[in-house]
Amino acid sequence: MSDHPIGTSAIDDNRAVSSVIGVVILFGFLIIALSLYQVEVVPQQNAEAEFQHSGEVRNDLVELRAGILQAGSIDQPQYQTVQLGTAYSTRVFSINPPAPAGAIRTSESYPITIAYKSNETVIETIPTRFIEYQPGYNELDRSPTWYDASVLYFDARDEGGGIAVIEDQALVDGGEVQITALQREFRRSGTGRVTLELRPAENVTSNIPNGDLTVTVPTRLSGDNWKNKTDLPTNSDIYGGVNDTGNDINNKNIYNLTLNTTANNLTVDTVGIQEEPEAPTQSASARVDGGGGSGDGGDGDDGTIATPSLTGTVEDLPTSSTPTQNITFSPTGSTIPGGETVTIDLSNANGPVDYDNIGNGITTNFSGNLNTVNDGSTFAIEFTPSTNIATSRTIGVQIRSVPTQDTAITGIPVDVSRSDGDGFNTTFSLFDGGNGGGGGDGTDGGDGADGGSGIPSCSDPEFLSGNNFNIGNNDQCEGGVTLGPNGNIQIGNNAEITGDLRIEGSGTITMANGALVNGNIIVGRSLSGTIGNNAEVTGCIDIGTNNNVNTSPNTDVEFCSV
Repeated sequence: MSDHPIGTSAIDDNRAVSSVIGVVILFGFLIIALSLYQVEVVPQQNAEAEFQHSGEVRNDLVELRAGILQAGSIDQPQYQTVQLGTAYSTRVFSINPPAPAGAIRTSESYPITIAYKSNETVIETIPTRFIEYQPGYNELDRSPTWYDASVLYFDARDEGGGIAVIEDQALVDGGEVQITALQREFRRSGTGRVTLELRPAENVTSNIPNGDLTVTVPTRLSGDNWKNKTDLPTNSDIYGGVNDTGNDINNKNIYNLTLNTTANNLTVDTVGIQEEPEAPTQSASARVDGGGGSGDGGDGDDGTIATPSLTGTVEDLPTSSTPTQNITFSPTGSTIPGGETVTIDLSNANGPVDYDNIGNGITTNFSGNLNTVNDGSTFAIEFTPSTNIATSRTIGVQIRSVPTQDTAITGIPVDVSRSDGDGFNTTFSLFDGGNGGGGGDGTDGGDGADGGSGIPSCSDPEFLSGNNFNIGNNDQCEGGVTLGPNGNIQIGNNAEITGDLRIEGSGTITMANGALVNGNIIVGRSLSGTIGNNAEVTGCIDIGTNNNVNTSPNTDVEFCSV
């Protein structure tokens, strides 16, 4: 047994080691706790902040939608704010990810169109946009919210989900169709608040003529979405369907929703973001319709008070027969007043058609001034009527002796417009072999391969044989016809012809009840025959010497000089 006592210094050393180990263990527990807090608690608290913001921004977007619709309907500017993003709680011992910024933007511009239901001629085209809000959340779903054709919805289709409607459609209310076009480009991003100024139109625009109309509205929603996710009355006559083929623009399918209505049941508003809307603008009453009463600037026939629309046809031009071309147009909303110019711009047809040597070979079936503009880059015919031209009357301009190249060319453009800017675009075609005679329909003129509009040429053998022109009951044809001396013209009940009928000497004519000639009847010497009840010649019957034509009391014809 040792006689040496145990020293206290060794005991003290062991106690110091124990303290250090304890501190390390405690520090380890603290690190673990902080790590668990960072991994578990911080995301939950941040998700709560994002969730609270998602509710707030949804309310902001609901108010934004209401402001858009209200600005147009009451014709007063509206101011709506949107909280784009949010901020997380300040932390001392943990780290937050970047604050979730949000972005709001308008889409590309797409056209709303208003057209006649009967012939699909477009009366008005109005640009509109969608609004997309894209959150930048770190914890919650980042799927965007869209304002689209009055519907506000959450869209998770890109992530394999569907849509959830937040605010339903306001396009159709009862029997009324209410369109609000959203215009002007806008884009903001960040975490703060942004104010959107919604400015309605203030200037007067053209009124839509009376009649059955179709309105096509661009939308990102498919037909199934409109049927199953909104309260749009898809079982009513108003609903015309959705073309679900879509247009692949920037990988986004844009569909066309068709609504059937009339001018009296249609309201069109335009609203611009931060700026006044683009053209066309709305009337002071925020309505675009055919109206009623006497009006205060139109012809008093249907109460319209502003620029009427134009519809028309451009006859296809054969290359191996008489090289003439007929261009017709009609006011459809109200009278074209005397002194207002209608321009037929054929500048883009230069090349296929040589207009350099037309000279004075331009005629019209209404009195007025014809002016040709040909400065090398522009070729246009300007027609200024000397008297008012009422609705449904057809103005016909014929271009004669046009040198053309001997080949078949389709889709040659022509623009017909009023001095106020209203008008239509179409195309015509040149044919090798003389099978022309079709025409445009006021929108795209067809493809020209079968006469443009699909209506046969009046020079086809079924109508023209030798010196006889004979068209049966309810038949149609387009294109001018020229007969020699002693020519015979027979037009059946309710048959329709677009183009001039000519007899180079004397001849005979029989127009049955309801027959219509959209053009002139021109005879070199004398004309005999009869014109039945409700028959109409929109131009002149020009007889050289003797008029032996018997007309019924209800005919609409005029004997005059072309």
